[in-house]
Parts: sequence; C-alpha cells; structure tokens
Amino acid sequence: MADKLHQNHRERVLEKFRRFGLDVFSDHEVLELLLFFAIPRVDTNPTAHRLLERFGSLHAVLEAPVEQLCEVQGIGPRSADLLKLSFAMCARYQQDVAKSERHSDKLNSYEKIGEYFMPQFAGEQDEVLLAAYLDGVGRVIKCEEIARGGHAHVPVDAYKIASGALICHAAGVAVAHNHPNGTATPSEADMLATRRLEQTLSGLGLQLVDHCVIARGKYTSICRLRAGQMGQRR
Repeated sequence: MADKLHQNHRERVLEKFRRFGLDVFSDHEVLELLLFFAIPRVDTNPTAHRLLERFGSLHAVLEAPVEQLCEVQGIGPRSADLLKLSFAMCARYQQDVAKSERHSDKLNSYEKIGEYFMPQFAGEQDEVLLAAYLDGVGRVIKCEEIARGGHAHVPVDAYKIASGALICHAAGVAVAHNHPNGTATPSEADMLATRRLEQTLSGLGLQLVDHCVIARGKYTSICRLRAGQMGQRR
C-alpha cells in the first residue's frame, strides 16, 4: 500500500514538472524530484529537506563534495553521484551556450549568407534548394535540403520552408539554390519564386533574409539585387 502511495505521489510530481517546469517548484521539491531517479520506492522528501538543512541552499547542495553528501541520512553513493552529475551538466550547458555564442554562424549580411551556402554546393551536379532557419540575431538553428531537381530547375516549396521555420521557432529564413551548368545570375523564375516565398513567410511573421543563387564558386544575392533596383527607382 505504501509503495502504491509513493508511486502515485511520484507520478503527480512528475506530471507537475511536465506541465509547468521547475519554476513552480521550491528548492526541496527540486531535490525531491531529482532523487526519484536514484532512490526507488522511498519517499525522498525528508531526504531533500535534510540536504537543505545541512548545506543551506540548493546551489550549496550541488556544490558539496560527494563525501559530505553521503554523510546526510538517505544519501548513498548513487544519489551523491546523481547530484554531482546534475551540477556538472549545468556547467557543461553554460559552456556549450557560450561556445555557441562565440562560434555559431550569424547570417546577418549578404556576404556571410553567400559564404555560408557556397561550400554546401561543392560538387553538386543537380540543382538543389537549401533553407537555413535563423534565430533573431541570424544564428543558424538548422539547415536542410528542401528540394532536388534536374540540371536546370528546382521547385521552391514555400509552404515546406515556412513549415520548417515554424517547427524550429525561427525568426527568419535564408535560402539558396545552385545553377550547376550556368552562372549565378538569377532567372525571372528565381525572382518570382523569391517574391512568392517572401509573401508566404511575411504572412506568418517570418522574414526572408536572402535568396542566393550559386554557381561555379560565385554567388548572387537576390535580395541585394532587389534592394539596388529599388534604390535606382528612387
């Protein structure tokens, strides 16, 4: 009967976490939840309270040496290892985010977009369309192949691109396709497809950052061309 009560309690706590995250948990509840994964079929709430009473705060618990953690009633080597692993994962997460901030591609200029896409078409004999989904500052969240055609045409599937961007929670999209046997000069069909894609994305609150045409180690930015044409008209 006691095991069933503990199991039901654990399920309620886990469901609370799934629905609301850790923001609604007190510090002792965070520890109680974490200890579920090291201590089966035992009420971990008293152990969580003992940890906080001994060390004074959540961060102090996570920073405590294994030997001191094991001095707390209810904490064995497995539980201590889990607490230390959780602390190490937090540090590793912060390091990875910092690394991503320093080294991630930020496609925030026409030049950077062209340089980003060009190597991805090296050796391609077919016409291929790629889409890079970007966050609010131009970092690449994901880049994927949208379509592959023959030697002269590839369809620009605006709805597939928009769907991919929404799934990634992107703020903008940069796309590129190649002309395997031609030049990097956009065709009329390329210009029309760009306008249609831009309209589709704009209707969803997304920005088309650029559409590049790539051929023989060179690239042309359609959005830059259009900006120049508008400037000339003025």
